[in-house]
Amino acid sequence: MKRPSGALWTRAPLTLACLLLGVSGCTLSTRARSADFTVTESFVPSAMVAVVPGPTAGPLLARVVTATARPDESVSVVAAGTTTVLAAGTEPVPAKIIIPGRPVAPAPGATSFQLATYRRSLAGWHANLASARRAVAARTQAALTAWVRRLSIAGRPGTLARAAGSGGVARPAGSSGALAAQCAAAASAFAGLDEVAGADFGNRRVVLLYASSLGGTLPAGELTGDDVIVDTSFLPSAAAVAETQVNLLAAGAAQATVLGPEATPAQIARLVSAVLSEAEVVTVDVSRAILFDDNSATLMPADARLLTSLVPLLRQPGAFAWINGYASTPGSNRTNYFISYARAAGAASFLEAHGVAASSLAVIGHSASDPVAAGPSGKNRRVVVVIEVPGRA
Repeated sequence: MKRPSGALWTRAPLTLACLLLGVSGCTLSTRARSADFTVTESFVPSAMVAVVPGPTAGPLLARVVTATARPDESVSVVAAGTTTVLAAGTEPVPAKIIIPGRPVAPAPGATSFQLATYRRSLAGWHANLASARRAVAARTQAALTAWVRRLSIAGRPGTLARAAGSGGVARPAGSSGALAAQCAAAASAFAGLDEVAGADFGNRRVVLLYASSLGGTLPAGELTGDDVIVDTSFLPSAAAVAETQVNLLAAGAAQATVLGPEATPAQIARLVSAVLSEAEVVTVDVSRAILFDDNSATLMPADARLLTSLVPLLRQPGAFAWINGYASTPGSNRTNYFISYARAAGAASFLEAHGVAASSLAVIGHSASDPVAAGPSGKNRRVVVVIEVPGRA
């Protein structure tokens, strides 16, 4: 006899059992399923613009783009002082897999046989769902890797030797390496992305600048809510960093981070990813009403002990922390930025002295923004440490 195929062969034993038990309709009740289920990953549109001062981009910038690639992200790599776009494109949408729908539970009054069959079917469906999710993630990542490879960032338009700075991008001393020229190029690139992509990137907009100097005048409103990361080829002073943050925020940046030549591609990638996606983080607030005296960036003994308790967490492989400094409202905006950055830098220096790698820390001054009490209150003279725990991104 020819063997039945497909669902008919699968249902035959169950149908026979139903007849022997005298249960009508049990085949339908135990085999009913909901509509087919689409397995995919959900991403919202985001955008990154990287500005290099020369006609080529280096291999380490390609590593940053590869590490931060995500579906529905628009990327543009441009050369400051020119109209040259070294690489541009919108990353592929997430992969999709369709699986049979979830089994429908038996109606009230079902037999133990029906319930057992349903439980087995449901367990198999969950296993199928887990397998499909793994396959979707693998396919999506493979598509992203292939997309970045096609961009060929490191090779456009030619091969570039590693520059002195860790970003792997050539940094000539000319005006194209100045911060003002780089911001202008970024603003122009974002205008092009907004027009071409037609997407609402919201607050998921990152500008990555490779600057040979922090000079130049930044027009107000030029950076329309962008998160700006500046990678310099020299080690700027705390005052220079705070001054640059003030200028970038006045130009419309939502947040500004300035890194020296010790910054690694991994550190830059973590900063970029924090904006493009919403990673799960553990927030540790080391604020105290007496954390800092007025106009002081000196840590108190009790607060040093609190920072010490964070060291084991921050020394874990892959851990990363944002050290955020704040000030109270008395004083000018510029002065408050200086003191807020100095407070954050002091906390970071303490952690580094206790074995935390500098590449695992990002220092940001916020002036008197985001007060937690009345403006002049000492509670606003604080540092907030936001820690991304390994395995939770």
